[in-house]
Amino acid sequence: MSYTQENFQEWIFLIGEKMDAFTEDFAKENNLNLDYSIRSLDEIEKWIIGTYPTIKELRDDHKMLDLLTIYIGETFRKHIGGKWVMDTEDQENAYYMMPTLTSPDYTGEVYKSPRTFATASIPRKKGNYISTILKSCMQDMSIPIEE
Repeated sequence: MSYTQENFQEWIFLIGEKMDAFTEDFAKENNLNLDYSIRSLDEIEKWIIGTYPTIKELRDDHKMLDLLTIYIGETFRKHIGGKWVMDTEDQENAYYMMPTLTSPDYTGEVYKSPRTFATASIPRKKGNYISTILKSCMQDMSIPIEE
C-alpha cells in the first residue's frame, strides 16, 4: 500500500486499535501468544510461513501485511525504541512510501523495515529470521536480550 503523509499520520493513530484486535482476537483464533516478546516474533513468523507460500500472496493480502508490519514494528519498538516514519520525497530511498522505524540510537542500518522482514521470512523458511534481526539490533545497541 502506498501512503500520503496525511493518511500515514492516520495509520499511526490507528496502531493501538488495530493491535488490540490483532493481539487478542486474531491471536486467540490462531493459538498465538502475541505479547510483543522476542519469542512472539518466532510464533508469528511460523504462522506467516505456514499461511503464505509466496511473498506475492502475502503482499496481495494488504490488510494482513499491514497488521504484520505494525506488530513486528511495535515489537521492535518495545525492545530497541524508535519511531514510525515514512519517506514521501526521496524516490531513490529503498523504503520510499513504506512505514519504517528509525532512531538516532540505531547503529548500522538507520531504518528498520518490518514489512520487508515479514515478506523476506517466507522464502527463508527459518522460523526465527525476524527475531534474529531484532536480537542483532539489540546486540549492536548493547541492549541485554531477555527471552
